Amino acid sequence: MIGTRGWRPKTRTPWRRIDSLPLRRSIGHVSGLGSKTTMARLLAAEAVLGERGQPAAQTAVPVRVTELGGSVVWLRPRSRDRAALEFLHEGYHLPPPGLTGPVRHAAVFGANIGLLAADLAHRYPQARVLGVEADHDNAELARRNLAHLASRCTLVEAAVWHRDETLTLAWEPAAWGHAVTGPSTCEGSGSGTGAKQIDAVDARDLLAGFAGSAPVDYLLVNIESAWHEMLRHGRWTVGIRCIKIEIQDHYEDAVSMLETLGFQASLQRLGWGAFVTGVRPG
Repeated sequence: MIGTRGWRPKTRTPWRRIDSLPLRRSIGHVSGLGSKTTMARLLAAEAVLGERGQPAAQTAVPVRVTELGGSVVWLRPRSRDRAALEFLHEGYHLPPPGLTGPVRHAAVFGANIGLLAADLAHRYPQARVLGVEADHDNAELARRNLAHLASRCTLVEAAVWHRDETLTLAWEPAAWGHAVTGPSTCEGSGSGTGAKQIDAVDARDLLAGFAGSAPVDYLLVNIESAWHEMLRHGRWTVGIRCIKIEIQDHYEDAVSMLETLGFQASLQRLGWGAFVTGVRPG
């Protein structure tokens, strides 16, 4: 977690570990005998060998996902990728009913392997979609999973932040990839597993380069505890009509921080965390 008082390691319960996910339902998410056979092999590998840390992109195998119109999706064995597919099925990533008007620009900060960005592109065929992902292997798979939407979807491999700054990222299984642990100068920020430094991009510049002078109609944010520091310096949200943030901490701050930035905000509590959503009036 990043804050003015320095970095502290964060602990939380991961969103439904892969070995607790329903096996039969995962097979039901894919279409065709070949994809169902591949999914069955993925499930067998999980059951026998368990979860693997930092799985490489080149280990991924293709399956056709029913909910994405039968598009090919690449998933890595013994990884959180199957959990990402289950998360897609839950629908938590979708905009709230309070978002009115057309969605022409949508973005996902923390795009993981691209499934949520792909689903938004399928649901809003008139929209351009931006995905931003800091983890290299996740970004590699996201490019593959968005390739059939290349004319409308852009994937940027970067850490997004409230200013240009060099940050330290460390591998966190609960984050399904690398998560920001602190500025590169922060004491203890490089102590995590697989820690590395990366030049983060100012969110305002990133969104302006994507949408130009048009508003960003919907932004989904999945960046672990970094969301809190991002909203503390929230001037970059000015051109956003609707924002939805997955949170695992600072529940008491979330609604008021969005209201301070001009949004009408609400909190949705779940068993493993929450989502805070903000919609600009009018």
